[in-house]
Amino acid sequence: MNHLVVSGINYHSAPIAIREQFCIPDSCIGHALEALKRFPHIKEAAILSTCNRTEVYAVVDDVAAGLKEIDLFFSSVQSVSDHGALKPNFRLLRDDVVLHLLRVAAGLDSMILGEGQIMSQVKASHQAALERGTAGPILDIVFKLALTNGKRVRSETTLGKKAVSVSSAAVELAKDLLGNLKDKSIAVIGLGKMGQICTKHLLSDPGQGPIVLFNRNSERIENFLGNKLSNKERLKTGFTFEERTAVAAQADLVIVATGSNQFVLQRDELARQRHEKSPKQIIIDISVPRNVDPSVAELEGVELYIADDLSQIVAKNMAHREALISDAESIIYETLEEYHNWERSQLVVPTIAILREKIEAIRQEHMAKNTILSGLNSGQDMEAISRAIVNQILHHPTVQLKATKDYEILRQQAEALRTLFNLDPLSPLSANSMAKFASQQSAACAEARKNRVTQEKIQEKMQDKFQEKTQEKFQEKLQDKIHEASAPSVQRPILN
Repeated sequence: MNHLVVSGINYHSAPIAIREQFCIPDSCIGHALEALKRFPHIKEAAILSTCNRTEVYAVVDDVAAGLKEIDLFFSSVQSVSDHGALKPNFRLLRDDVVLHLLRVAAGLDSMILGEGQIMSQVKASHQAALERGTAGPILDIVFKLALTNGKRVRSETTLGKKAVSVSSAAVELAKDLLGNLKDKSIAVIGLGKMGQICTKHLLSDPGQGPIVLFNRNSERIENFLGNKLSNKERLKTGFTFEERTAVAAQADLVIVATGSNQFVLQRDELARQRHEKSPKQIIIDISVPRNVDPSVAELEGVELYIADDLSQIVAKNMAHREALISDAESIIYETLEEYHNWERSQLVVPTIAILREKIEAIRQEHMAKNTILSGLNSGQDMEAISRAIVNQILHHPTVQLKATKDYEILRQQAEALRTLFNLDPLSPLSANSMAKFASQQSAACAEARKNRVTQEKIQEKMQDKFQEKTQEKFQEKLQDKIHEASAPSVQRPILN
């Protein structure tokens, strides 16, 4: 029997100093999935690695053995993240895995409530697993439901309207610390997705303060400048990436959001560039792994903030948080019930289909042996009645299986049915097989309705014939009585 598990680490269970050592870059996700696929007890796998979490979602045939293999996976990817003897400290099983991913995709498990970037990250995780062939029917449906659920939460609740990203939270934190940013000198290092979002939020306020952009690939800066941007005159470009420390040292605010696996701001180099007249400086590093040397915080006049410090923004919205979660949770539990229905169908549909095939084979065998039935006028009548018998036999077990809600009881019923009728053992179905079974079931239901009507017509026809013959016999007997009554009586001699 297969089991759904998730194992890893996230911001609930570990600080950023630990999380960054588990982080798997996007460029390495494919190789990591290939490594998971080689473990004997892991049947399906997907990896979700973000600034808040690195989690392995898997389908295993043995829970203990499968989780041990995931631990081995984390310890063997030192070429990706050199984390030595660290092990994942977050694990869930079965339904809790589904519920967790639904909450993650909806933005309810993010450090910044409702942040929108997680949806694209879950989608990328699903797509990578499909491309590498590590997502089977179970993970495929779980991720699809999670993405649909995330869209519903954002469109049907106020969570989507109130959502903020890590990038926007970084800008909000900067405003809390520095006040109005319109006249502040700002440096943004890294112009990936998060860096671009930060810059757009900074440009939302007009002002004279320059915003200097740095990126290893200057083409990305040019492409960004091609967008429709408000207050574009504040942007300053033309600096090389090597000049970042010199410029950052004199800025009021520095936001770092690169994908580097090394520090892009070093303590000693930054200290050399700063002088007595350098302004009090705020540096916000939202990268995971961190891209700013933690010892930078030791420099006089420098305050360093990291991704975990964004929890201050979360605290500001706690009053509104409960109402948002309540609406979203209703949708999440509706989606969880959809998963339960799908899970039950994995037992019900194939069991009903194979039982129908078994009884249908018996029917056809006896049809071949007995081509003439008493009282019927054609082979078509015999076909219809025999099919009606099959449907009647299958009706109760079909209804009973579909009505059972508890998965374990349903599994026992399905196994018992297969044992009693000597059916093939239950095995996982592919999406194509499920579609085929569903189609067969639909066709069988339609045929059952047709046969029921046909049987009723045959019974009606036979009843008419019976009534007709009965009426004929009654008329004959009645005529005999009338004839007998009207015949002249015979006078018998009276004996003296």
